[in-house]
Amino acid sequence: MIMKVKILILASAILGLAVLSFGQQKSPSGTGGTVFKTTAPKIEQVVAEDAYYFKISQYTPPVNVKLLKPDEASYDAPESAAISGISAMASKDFSWYRQTWTQASQRMMEDRDKSLNRAQSFWVELWEKTFKNKRIELTHRIETGDYVLIVYRLVTESENRSPTAAPAEDIELVTVLKYQEGKWLATQELSQDPVLLYWKTPNVRPKRVIRGTQLN
Repeated sequence: MIMKVKILILASAILGLAVLSFGQQKSPSGTGGTVFKTTAPKIEQVVAEDAYYFKISQYTPPVNVKLLKPDEASYDAPESAAISGISAMASKDFSWYRQTWTQASQRMMEDRDKSLNRAQSFWVELWEKTFKNKRIELTHRIETGDYVLIVYRLVTESENRSPTAAPAEDIELVTVLKYQEGKWLATQELSQDPVLLYWKTPNVRPKRVIRGTQLN
């Protein structure tokens, strides 16, 4: 019985020394560092690729856009919805233009305008410059997931072209549409989507660093 008590006392003493020894090794607060000796760190990486599939077709020939009035607007197909939005901009009708977007997108654009101190006049003046003396034509249709992208081009009329006119004078724009609330509406949901950003170069492999590390 005495021997068992001595063994227990000895075991408790050893455990106490171990706890005391570990407690004296302080880890740098909040740094995530280790108190134990290690080899020099080696930087490695894991690359995870996401695939964004889409179908693209070209209008043959390009569809010449006939501008609409508000009471002629239609949202029963992606093309008609895109033409309605284009018509709103070309006619400088700010209220109508915003109504061609989803509710969530309208709130997002309102918040962005407030943060950048942009009034309605900013957009009206921009549309005046952008659409002046331009012929508008739909060029491509892109389908990806729940979305349809309509690509259109603003072509400078020949009589208004400068003598050294280049294709760069023509402006290419894209409207992203989603079927919601029983109609096709423009949306901001794909504003940073790879399909929207890289549809003309589909084999590109953009990469972004999710978690980086300093090498010092």
